[in-house]
Amino acid sequence: MRRHLLRPCLGFAIVLAVAVPLHAATEIKLEKGYIAGVVEKLPPSPFDQAGKYKGSVHSYRLVGIDPKMRKLLAAFTVEGEYKPPAAGPISEHAARSKDHVEGWRKFRFEIKASVNAEAGLDGSPRFRVDVDEVKRTELEGVAGLLARLLGKQFDAIATQVVDGKAESVNAKINAEIIKRAAQFKDYGVLCGIDYAPDFVVLKFDLTRLDRQGILGYVYAEPRPGTVPLHRWLNVRTGGHRYTLSPTIDAPGAFTSEGVACYVPATGQPVELLRGRIDHLYTTDAPAEHVRPRLFQSEGVAFHVLPAAADGAVPFYRFNDSRRGLHFYTTHPNAEFAK
Repeated sequence: MRRHLLRPCLGFAIVLAVAVPLHAATEIKLEKGYIAGVVEKLPPSPFDQAGKYKGSVHSYRLVGIDPKMRKLLAAFTVEGEYKPPAAGPISEHAARSKDHVEGWRKFRFEIKASVNAEAGLDGSPRFRVDVDEVKRTELEGVAGLLARLLGKQFDAIATQVVDGKAESVNAKINAEIIKRAAQFKDYGVLCGIDYAPDFVVLKFDLTRLDRQGILGYVYAEPRPGTVPLHRWLNVRTGGHRYTLSPTIDAPGAFTSEGVACYVPATGQPVELLRGRIDHLYTTDAPAEHVRPRLFQSEGVAFHVLPAAADGAVPFYRFNDSRRGLHFYTTHPNAEFAK
């Protein structure tokens, strides 16, 4: 296998590994320093439960990479104030302390977390934060004594904050990763990850299908003047069919794959040339040079825009040369179909 270093960028390197013709995989190496920089630059995340507790999560940091456990190790600090409901000598003593502010008591604890890479719904990498341990590192003065006496309430605060903020940390880390490395989405489906003490390697698969250009332009979301284009999979042949109707005339043979895109009600006509197993959609049937006995025209199937327009996206045409099937999608890498 030959490996070609394409380019280093912001602490990560992209490696293209070519195994066999028509199949390519991409590996992206994320250096520990790059990951640490992303984590440490996350802004503080405030929290506030009216009348009960308030504060922020801050000081995000990468502790290390654990190759044996196959995860990143991170930590962050939770600091704030809470208002205990208890009354009595201890509470009165706390009220006279220098830390007292209208009955609020200070708290601070550390959270240790694991960060794991996994594939998102679109196949691009997402990072999931799982809290491993919550450790109270500082409970100040008499307020600390009060917090210990009210351990269940304090633990409840910690649980609520951690449960609420783990998801927030997830969102922040992923937003930074995707912002800094938006090109991940073009590399393929995340299919694996290798961990080393100083880096991790994200592995992606690419499609084996051949791109054959753009059929036309369509919309990814509904808008006035458009209609949904439904995509169907023939469970026996693997071929796809596209219809404006939400139903299909051969329901036993096809299963719905949802809406492929939204097409204009009028525009450039797309003709369906139907073969024994393949459905060929084209805006120029004579240019296809297909054998009449192998393909039969079924007329106009839908319309597309002939050129790029505001908000429109390409509707790509792909070919699976192994099976003699065509596939159409707005995804530039054929949804990484194999």
